Amino acid sequence: MLSITSPIRQKILPNLLGLIIVLFATFTATMLHAAPLKTLSLDFTRELTENGKTENIAGTLHYDVKAARVVVEVAEPVKQIMIVKDKVLEIYYPTEEQAFRFISEGRVPLPFIESIIQSTQAEYGLTAIGYTLNKHDVLDKVLYTYWSPPEKAKDKLGTVILGMRDDRLILAEVKNPEGYIIGRSRYEHHTRIGVNYIPMTVISSTYGVKSEVLQREQIVYSNPQVNVETPNPILNFTIPESVEVKETKW
Repeated sequence: MLSITSPIRQKILPNLLGLIIVLFATFTATMLHAAPLKTLSLDFTRELTENGKTENIAGTLHYDVKAARVVVEVAEPVKQIMIVKDKVLEIYYPTEEQAFRFISEGRVPLPFIESIIQSTQAEYGLTAIGYTLNKHDVLDKVLYTYWSPPEKAKDKLGTVILGMRDDRLILAEVKNPEGYIIGRSRYEHHTRIGVNYIPMTVISSTYGVKSEVLQREQIVYSNPQVNVETPNPILNFTIPESVEVKETKW
């Protein structure tokens, strides 16, 4: 995933995190259209720690289900608007009147909202990309399910473990083909939105070959607005024609 606070230093995250993005990005679009929502807005704070440095971001995300379009308004530390649609990520700085467009070879993972949408799925969408349920067990009222990757991808992907309690996804772990954990997410403080329980706090970590933490992210959501009668006009925001857009393919 790309940093959104400094487009000059945009970069691809390490390969291990990239595997997680590949794992979930392929079925995100299907789940978006399947979710019982029309529009959704959420305030958020995001704390990201990587290489000993911590970055804090706050703002509001807006999600249009039918258009499969996400607009993120970042209020702090720098005002910016980020638009994600299909293979295109656009970032606009209204104060500086600067704009950047990143065109991906594949679908751009929808920022911030992925964890919300995925957590509403009992199978985390795994069957849609060829994963099969291998086994399950129950420990302290938590149902753990163990999912094996498709045969054609076993050299790149490992087991995924999901933890469910009271119809709420509370844990997800991703392993590499050698069986080492490369990603772990915890889902907390669920609230009922529509027919689903949505986690208002998501804490995720990615790990290196020696089980060291490469990156830690905590996102806290608040003030959910669902299917409002008059959707926020920011959902239809486009970069002003007077602003030059610097375009990059990645």
